[in-house]
Amino acid sequence: MIDQMINHKQNDSVSRRKVLTGAAQALAAIAVVVVGVPTAFAKGKSAKEDFFFQETPDEETGRKCPTCINFTPKSTGDYGADSGDCALLIGDVCTHCYCQGWTDKNAPGAKKANT
Repeated sequence: MIDQMINHKQNDSVSRRKVLTGAAQALAAIAVVVVGVPTAFAKGKSAKEDFFFQETPDEETGRKCPTCINFTPKSTGDYGADSGDCALLIGDVCTHCYCQGWTDKNAPGAKKANT
């Protein structure tokens, strides 16, 4: 009789309902984390520091954001009318800036990042 009581208690501690409830809670937690991922991170963008972003043009080579394939101009932003979006970097970039991710938009075979 004692053995039956012990076995009965062991079966109750790992019931199907508890397993399913735990699995549902785990899936809900994963969903919260996935939905909370910032859009930029999800798109694979990086911090400006990771690409050594400079707010002045490269005097030696003349590189600047508007001549880069990853640059998309926009009329307003952190740099006012000189703002743009970059396929590589989080946040606005400026028309007189550049970074190590600069790729000549006129180069043969050049492709925009994340496309």
